[in-house]
Parts: sequence; C-alpha cells; structure tokens
Amino acid sequence: MKWLIVIFTMIILSGCRTNIPEPEAISPSASIGEAEAQTTEKTWTVRHLLRGNNVFVELIVPGVSFSNNGTNSQQKGQVSVYVNGQHYQTYHTAAFIVKGLHSGSHQIEIKLTDEANRPLGYEKSFAVSIP
Repeated sequence: MKWLIVIFTMIILSGCRTNIPEPEAISPSASIGEAEAQTTEKTWTVRHLLRGNNVFVELIVPGVSFSNNGTNSQQKGQVSVYVNGQHYQTYHTAAFIVKGLHSGSHQIEIKLTDEANRPLGYEKSFAVSIP
C-alpha cells in the first residue's frame, strides 16, 4: 500500500514541472511605435458626482501638480471650468465643487492650463442633469 502511494505521488510530481514557453520574436519597429503612442497620448481621469445642485469633481493627472508643493519633474497646472460654454471658475486644486447649478441639463468642460494660461493639452467634458 505504501508503494502505491509513493508511485502515485511520483507520477503527480513528475507532471507538475514548469514548462516555460520560448518567447516569440517581436519586431523592434513595432515595439518602438507602441512606446511612442503611449508617451504621446495623455491619459488622465475625471470623476464627478452629482449631489443636489452641486457637482463634486476629482482629477487624476499624472505629471501635473496643482499646488506649489509639487516636484520639479511635475508641470504646474490650473483647472479652468466652463459650464454651458461660460467660464465658471479657475481652480488650483485637483478636487473642487461646482456649486449652485440650476435645474436642467448642463455641459461641464474641464481644461488644464499652465500658470500663464497656455493649454496643457488636457480637455474633457461631461453632461449633468439637475432635477
């Protein structure tokens, strides 16, 4: 009986070897183009939450700082907010509240600029509906 358990265990263990496949060849030009596409495309996140007639907005922007405490490698930025095409306010924080919107549908645009109001290339818009 012990021999049967030993043989069974050896069969199981011999099947549990790691079989690592050989890497496929990747053309160098394809990987370079992919890296360029990743570095030229600016990815960032805008989250918003509607509470009554206020919209809570949070921005996550890699490489951009909205305060004076940012590192030298980060770009200094500010947030220009437009509601229905009209400038609402400029913020120097990554989270803010758009307050006092009237009932109805509103288009909110977020544009990031540097301290001299030059565009940083980040723009997003979203719609909210106030009951």
